[in-house]
Amino acid sequence: MSYNVTLNGPGPWGFRLQGGKDFNMPLTISRITPGSKAAQSHMNQGDLVVAIDGVNTDGMTHLEAQNKIKSASYNLSLTLQKYVEITPARAPVHSYTPGKADPSCRPPWVTDDSFSQKFAPGKTTTSVTKHTLPRGAPAPSPASTSVYSSPSIPSSSQTPAVARGTIQRAERFPASNRTPLCGHCNSIIRGPFLVAMGRSWHPEEFNCAYCKTSLADVCFVEEQNNVYCERCYEQFFAPTCARCHTKIMGEVMHALRQTWHTTCFVCAACKKPFGNSLFHMEDGEPYCEKDYIALFSTKCHGCDFPVEAGDKFIEALGHTWHDTCFICAVCHVNLEGQPFYSKKDKPLCKKHAHAINV
Repeated sequence: MSYNVTLNGPGPWGFRLQGGKDFNMPLTISRITPGSKAAQSHMNQGDLVVAIDGVNTDGMTHLEAQNKIKSASYNLSLTLQKYVEITPARAPVHSYTPGKADPSCRPPWVTDDSFSQKFAPGKTTTSVTKHTLPRGAPAPSPASTSVYSSPSIPSSSQTPAVARGTIQRAERFPASNRTPLCGHCNSIIRGPFLVAMGRSWHPEEFNCAYCKTSLADVCFVEEQNNVYCERCYEQFFAPTCARCHTKIMGEVMHALRQTWHTTCFVCAACKKPFGNSLFHMEDGEPYCEKDYIALFSTKCHGCDFPVEAGDKFIEALGHTWHDTCFICAVCHVNLEGQPFYSKKDKPLCKKHAHAINV
């Protein structure tokens, strides 16, 4: 029996799909997040997805269905078919092997350059703000943005890169027989001098490139081959954290095409910073490896390990199994494609169908 559901946007919608043409099985609802929009609409786990926004799902691959759902501008309309559970008894079990992976089946956050902007945490719209710099302010250049760039990560999980915007401080040295050259005027220094960025300086010539404040005894940041006091660096160069929206002084985390404080880019579940660890995206939120597997991966009912992309698996008795894990609970003979019975939610071969205390 089919029924229609309309979810009011914007996303996330709060449900996961499984199946598709490339998996040789129909698209079904595999998980519903408690308290989500999907849960409030009375959708049921296991229901078949017949149509998405009026488009029939027959022939849709898993990725095509995901992209169709993500492209919903505001409301998402689904036509679903109720899942009817039939108690198996000598019912054949079919195994499903996902189709060979090709570039079109790669995750959207890998293939779609705008994915991170569309589904960034807490971000619903994209806006551009024009700032007018004071007269004489240092002009932005490609060199300044390259400081925070990081290579793309071609996988469903990503490794955030820690960029440089390091706060430094010059070290004072008294006059001595040593006569270094000044990094500013290239003249010999015959009195006390400063050492910073691997070079020596006259104390009176080591100043902020914009406000000319002496940096002899205060912290500074190097940018575009110049040095700036913290205040000028923060005003003209420091990136803004995508989470707390304050300027980032010091280490910068670059991930999802945005910049973050290292303490602000955290797992949506355990709230621990990622550091240099891998993370996975789900409903626009980043998750650490451990929480992603615990919350979202499909686990084999036999071994309790995840069923990963490319694994051969079986859907039976309301659970998912690796093809090698779907075995008789007594004699351990493999039941893939074979008639089977069940007792206490465990599969049995015909011989042991009436075994006691399974």
